[in-house]
Amino acid sequence: MAILATQRVLTHNYWKLAEDIVPGDYLFDRMGQPVKVTIVQKYKAPYCYEVLFNDYLTISGDKLLSLPLEDKRYRYRSDGHKGRHQFRRPLKEKTVEELVASPLVDHRNRKKYSVPTSYPIQLPHQTLPVPPFVFGFWFFARQHDKTMAPAKGCGEFVHQKFKDCGYKVTQHRLKPNKERTFTTKPTVLSHLIPDIPTKIPENYLLADEEQRFELLQGILCSTVARYHEKTKKIRVYQRNKTLIYQIQYLADSIGCQTTLSQNDNTLCYTLYIKTKQRLLPTKQQPSKAKHAARRFVTNITPISPQWCVHIETDGLDNTILVGEGFISCR
Repeated sequence: MAILATQRVLTHNYWKLAEDIVPGDYLFDRMGQPVKVTIVQKYKAPYCYEVLFNDYLTISGDKLLSLPLEDKRYRYRSDGHKGRHQFRRPLKEKTVEELVASPLVDHRNRKKYSVPTSYPIQLPHQTLPVPPFVFGFWFFARQHDKTMAPAKGCGEFVHQKFKDCGYKVTQHRLKPNKERTFTTKPTVLSHLIPDIPTKIPENYLLADEEQRFELLQGILCSTVARYHEKTKKIRVYQRNKTLIYQIQYLADSIGCQTTLSQNDNTLCYTLYIKTKQRLLPTKQQPSKAKHAARRFVTNITPISPQWCVHIETDGLDNTILVGEGFISCR
C-alpha cells in the first residue's frame, strides 16, 4: 500500500514530496487531524496505477493502494439523514487492484464509487502581521495607492470587516459597478514593509481553520470571484498559476470541493468552488446538512513501474491526505 514517490503531501512544514517524508514528520488523516509518521519504506513497485476523479484530480500508487469509498447505498443514507443524528455507517475500503477488477459504473452507467472530501485541516493558530480577511482582499484588490472596489454587493460587508480590524475607511469616487474604491488609515502596505509579498505567504496558508476561512473570504470578496446561482458554485478567475493553486489549496483545506480548468486561448485559469459554507455575503446561508462533498472515481489507468513510498502513522485508521485535493488513502 504505497503512493508514488513524486506525490505531494501536506506536512506541518507545508508541502513535501512523498520521497522526502521521514519518520517524525506530521501529516494529516482523513478527518484533518495531525498524525505522526512512524514508518517510511521506499521501493519500486512493478504494478502502478493512476486513479482519475471527476474533477480531474488524480492519485497514483501501487496496486495495493487503498481508498476509503462511498457506494450508492452509503450516499443514499448519507444524503438522507441530513445531520439529524450521528451517521455511523463506515466507509468501504477497496484497493486499486480490486477496483480495476470490477466495473466503475452500474447498469445505468452511473459512477459507483466516490471518495468524500477531507474535513478541514487542523493547523495551529498563527500570529499574522495583517488580519487574514484584510490581507486576502488587499492582495487581490490593490491598485497603486488605493484599494479597488469590492465585488458587487460586498461593499458594506468589506468596509465593516476593515473597520472591525481597526482600519479607518475612506471611500472615493463612484465606480461604474456602483461600488467605490477606498483607502485605509493606516495602510495595509505599511504593515508589510519591507517584505511586500508577490504570492500568499506560507504563514497565512498554514494558519488555523478560522484564519484560512477569513483569508479565502477576503479573496472572494474582491473582483476575482463570481457566484453562479444555478450551479451553486463560486467561480474564481486568475492568470497566475501559483496564485490559483494557492486559492484552491485554501478552499480544499477548509472542506470545500474544487475543480480547476484552464482556457488555452486566454491562458486564464478558472477555479470552481462548491461548499455549504457562507464564503460570500451575497450567498444565502445554507441549510444544515452533513458534510457531503465527494469526488467520483471515473477511471483507473495502468502506468509504468515507479518508485513508491509506503507510509504508516500513529493515526487510528492510518489514512493520510495526498495531493492538492487532499485525497484520503491508506
